[in-house]
Amino acid sequence: MIISWWTWRDHLPAELASHWSSLGPADDAMAAGALLALNLVLTGVPAVAGVAIGLWPGISARARRGVFFFLGVFGGMGATTWLLSVGLTIQMGDPYEVVLGPWVIVSFVAAGYGFIPFAISPKPRLEATDVERRFKFAPSESGAWSQTITGTLFAWATIGLIILGAVLYGPAIIDGRIIGGLLGMITIAVAILVVALFIRLRVTADWRGLRVVSAIFRIPLKRIRLDAIDVIEAAELRPTEWGGWGYRIMPGRSAVILRKGPGLIVTTTNEKQFAISLDDPETPAALLATLRDNNNAALRAAAKDVKS
Repeated sequence: MIISWWTWRDHLPAELASHWSSLGPADDAMAAGALLALNLVLTGVPAVAGVAIGLWPGISARARRGVFFFLGVFGGMGATTWLLSVGLTIQMGDPYEVVLGPWVIVSFVAAGYGFIPFAISPKPRLEATDVERRFKFAPSESGAWSQTITGTLFAWATIGLIILGAVLYGPAIIDGRIIGGLLGMITIAVAILVVALFIRLRVTADWRGLRVVSAIFRIPLKRIRLDAIDVIEAAELRPTEWGGWGYRIMPGRSAVILRKGPGLIVTTTNEKQFAISLDDPETPAALLATLRDNNNAALRAAAKDVKS
């Protein structure tokens, strides 16, 4: 940002495009100095915080990677907002004639800058203890388990988003001003569908591994193959340890946390973890462990026969 400002300082107009309600022309502008200061904060604060986190010896590797990721997201988006606003305004001359158009894609891609510090930071060492319980199956037998769980949190969130969408865009639809708020309508509609996916979930454990499917839309949400499972645990899940309630995605970890209490944790062979709240996690944990062990034994036997 500083280099670009130094390069463009003699060509900067008094005002720069600063806000778009759609992919069309900008509907608001900001003084060049004010926009520069705002985006310097958006990039500078994450930069300073990143240095502090990197030098702080007491923070865990997992927490450090997660913080680096989110700081990188804000920093990348802040820098891109400045570059797009200045570059497009200089090109058009009038900030209110600046059309965002396909450049909006660049803004979303810029959020991926967070993956750079995340990838550079050392990976945490996962601590997991395999479940002890096993089932006994005859050579020709197998087993399967399934459970349907209801995410009350997701149900209320879906209702809240529907109400929010109606309040924000209902008047525009009634007045026939759909085009102006089309991007926002699409965004909130997608959000409603994504959240609604998790209202009812079907969790299955069998010879294929662990699967989580939306019971409403029949869409697979998570699948871990049996041969990709390294450790299975039945443990007490604390929302604070998994980023809160709901569907959580963190560096190297993901979870569906519906409440504080029992749940299943699966650690994969590529050192990633997935957790989900369940009423009886001991049964699917023991079943997956048994099927995994039998599968590994069969693979070793097959490999031994090939060598022979």
